[in-house]
Amino acid sequence: MRLPAFFGHKRSINLLPRDAFESSTLGVILEWSLVFGKWAVIVTQLVVMGAFLYRFTLDRNLTDLRKSIAKNVAIVKSYEQVERDYVLAQKQVARAKTALAAQEKMSKTLSNLSQITPGEIWYDRISLTPESLSLNAFAATLPGFGKFLTAAQRSPEYEGIRLTKLESSSAKGAQIQFEVSLDLLADKATQGAKK
Repeated sequence: MRLPAFFGHKRSINLLPRDAFESSTLGVILEWSLVFGKWAVIVTQLVVMGAFLYRFTLDRNLTDLRKSIAKNVAIVKSYEQVERDYVLAQKQVARAKTALAAQEKMSKTLSNLSQITPGEIWYDRISLTPESLSLNAFAATLPGFGKFLTAAQRSPEYEGIRLTKLESSSAKGAQIQFEVSLDLLADKATQGAKK
């Protein structure tokens, strides 16, 4: 059996007559430009579609990131009250430490005062601050008053002594009424903080 003549042969049929313009240099350049332009448009559309799809991916990632941030912000805000309570507790502990240190210093000062006070002296008013000790007192005898001043001067607890009032008195069986102000020796920690 014999195959028809068109098998195995490639033939093209162009029903339009060939124009001389197509064979010219300008025609070839225009045809090449049209083919190149067609492929350039297709490639551009593919790039635009890829960018469009990539933008959807970026939008999805942004949405996930915002949700994650909102979740983390909620977690941090849930610890806000705990943090406030902690800071408040720290402030109260610091105040308690300061109060305990002041109380210990006052107790030590009063204990030292009782040790240097002779039996002939009694106090009407004691005013104690972190820096000084003011006393309004009575002395039954002049030698008792002298013992008190000597003991106060020798005590390492006091830096300076000021006698602000000294007068004779017959009240409460006292021979002398006096007011004295004693400057307390500053703590080394307090001196370091002041510098």
